[in-house]
Amino acid sequence: MEGIVTEELKVVGKSVPRIDALEKVTGKAKYGVDVELPRMLYAKVLRSKYAHARILSIDTSEAERLPGVKAVITGKDMPKDISIEIRYSKLNLPPPYSMAVEKVRYMGEEVAAVAAEDELTAEEALGLIKVEYEELPAVCDPEQAMKPGAPKIHDVEGNIMYEAKTEFGDIAAGFGEADYIFEDRFATDLVHPCPLEPTVCITSFDSSGRLTFYENSINPFMRGKLLPSILGIAPSKIRIVQKFVGGNFGSTQGCLTPYVICALLAKKAGRPVKLVYSREEEFLNSGPRNITVSYLKTGVKKDGTITARDIKVIINGGAYLYLGPKIIMSGFTPCAGLYRCPNVKFEAKCVYTNTAIIAPYRSFGVVQTTFGMESMMDIIAGKLGMDPIEFRLKNATRTGDVTVVGQKISSCGLAECMEKTRDYIDWEKKRAAKQPNRGIGMACGMFDSEIRNAPFAGSVAYVRVLADGRVRVDSGEYEWGQGSHTVLSQIAAEELSVPLESVEFAELDTEALPFSLGPYGGGPVTLRGGNAVRLAAVDAREQLQAIAAEMLSVRPQELEMKDQKIMVKGDPGKALSLAEVASYAKYEIATEIIGRGHFEPDTVIRDYKTFYGNYSSGYTFVAQIGEVEVDPETGKVKVINFASGIDLGKAINPMAAEGQSEGGLAQEIGPALMEYIIYDEQGRVLNPNLTDYRLPTALDVPPIKTFLIESNEPNGPYGAKACGQLGNIPTSAAIANAIYNAVGVRIKELPITPDKILKALEEKKKGR
Repeated sequence: MEGIVTEELKVVGKSVPRIDALEKVTGKAKYGVDVELPRMLYAKVLRSKYAHARILSIDTSEAERLPGVKAVITGKDMPKDISIEIRYSKLNLPPPYSMAVEKVRYMGEEVAAVAAEDELTAEEALGLIKVEYEELPAVCDPEQAMKPGAPKIHDVEGNIMYEAKTEFGDIAAGFGEADYIFEDRFATDLVHPCPLEPTVCITSFDSSGRLTFYENSINPFMRGKLLPSILGIAPSKIRIVQKFVGGNFGSTQGCLTPYVICALLAKKAGRPVKLVYSREEEFLNSGPRNITVSYLKTGVKKDGTITARDIKVIINGGAYLYLGPKIIMSGFTPCAGLYRCPNVKFEAKCVYTNTAIIAPYRSFGVVQTTFGMESMMDIIAGKLGMDPIEFRLKNATRTGDVTVVGQKISSCGLAECMEKTRDYIDWEKKRAAKQPNRGIGMACGMFDSEIRNAPFAGSVAYVRVLADGRVRVDSGEYEWGQGSHTVLSQIAAEELSVPLESVEFAELDTEALPFSLGPYGGGPVTLRGGNAVRLAAVDAREQLQAIAAEMLSVRPQELEMKDQKIMVKGDPGKALSLAEVASYAKYEIATEIIGRGHFEPDTVIRDYKTFYGNYSSGYTFVAQIGEVEVDPETGKVKVINFASGIDLGKAINPMAAEGQSEGGLAQEIGPALMEYIIYDEQGRVLNPNLTDYRLPTALDVPPIKTFLIESNEPNGPYGAKACGQLGNIPTSAAIANAIYNAVGVRIKELPITPDKILKALEEKKKGR
């Protein structure tokens, strides 16, 4: 970087349109569902109508004889050895089978699949497959699943797939210091992210045996790492291309089943195969957010100092183990670090249930635990006679802290987030002169910018300066609607002194781009990927400078870069355009300008035994205040105003950051007030569609004011850290706290539906 003058930022920190906006609004963007290959077949999957049953027999003979059907597979066609170890530090846990063999464990589990000339024929073939079942009792509630006599989903005691226990400080001494001890139970329900685009997978073998997937997942490199062993194919023979993604929010993060099914069908038929989920299949088979039951115990002194926390959580992991342990840790560690508390005990159980395999769904476990923790913070403040915000400010984590679980807080704008939202919403005035049935409530949250789950936890990027002076970013970092490629392009443009319009981003192709970890962590693209792209752009800039110095017969230190030119300092007339330098490099000296960036954070691998360590190079914070109106006659809640302060270190693209924050907040109104998947006693899903599963609409979303708090993270590019996960973390708790402020009833289970409010109001009248 020596010899380049650092000036005021010209692209970074500016609100700019997304680089893919024009393609999307004009309909030119190609999504997975748009991919059509020559001689392509269409796949359909036969799914279990039972939540728990033994498979006695499967007869596919009639389906195989149907004209137009080219391949039929069942669980017996699955690879025999798919016990791939998914490593969580020292913990080795197997993933689920890709198709049921002897038993189905949730409604919608894959039993058979067909590939046919068209979708109607494939659907007809499914109706010809005869499956004989022996139905078994089902259990969908994790606490019920642990009880003696509960249906056994796998051969484990109490259906417990994973347990964790850890303690920090001296929990007994911490509670001994407390003047007051508070205990309570909170619970959340199963909810689905409902992305606009369903799961899509297209598979094709070429003549050399290379297998190509076109899809809309969010972690193609990790799939590319696992699939060779599952399918018995050399890693060099698997290629995954990510098309435009129409939303995701984490629901397909751990699901390999569509890949395995499509690959086996394509191999058997000898033709490309395309599988597109229906909306019902999306509900049944792409992961919902898990149930979390939290038993919380908190000790505080009279002055409001928190002395100890005892946290016990029970979550449902669904029918098969995959991300349960990670979700437990992700839910605990941010909540443990949000406020200063020297003594913390944590116990967790992840339990098998007859529901679909659970998935992260935006903010990866922390939303559920935050709901309980932040509801309890308000309960404590009320009992102590303290203002809820003052109570939080007194205990808030600050810059320079090392939290009880080992997080090193190198930047923290939590206090400013609270203060900004408090002042905007006019907190003191509204609390002092409260209107009937109207209330305001605050909640806070914390999350990671990225995490280290393995020896490598960084990012690699290449930045190419093309012969015409344009810039291309080659990065495996994912884009699934959050605008990450725009942010990375802004960073490249800033370092190379070119307008954003001169930067293009390569399509994510595992065969052509450097490896990326995918979406493991809070929202790692900005910090992890941004650092890698910045390093690559600096490397490209130095290469340009060295070649320009030769062309101008000066030393590299005498040059500066401005407005797509490299010029001699103090002599702007002596200059070359980037295009001239890049073209000279390519055509005159056979050298391409390719900058390489490799970022590796100074963190430790997450420990799934102790839960201790500084596993992220930046931690993000949020505070929200919601204002609601409750109709005591109907129990209906109307959210009428919201303020959100997010600490994102530095806003690379403020407009995009605000959109991420507001989108997350609007999305979380659903799980707070109306969304949940309904199961009957047999484990059948009763609302697997967008008619019966109610989502918030524009009429449910209030005005939202977002404050971007720039705390300057020293480990992030230009001081930036993550922001995409922050918008939804405290929303449910803020709404619950506002409802209590409005009508004086505390609802401790989500969603907060009118019937729950009416019941609580009735009990309040009776003095209960």
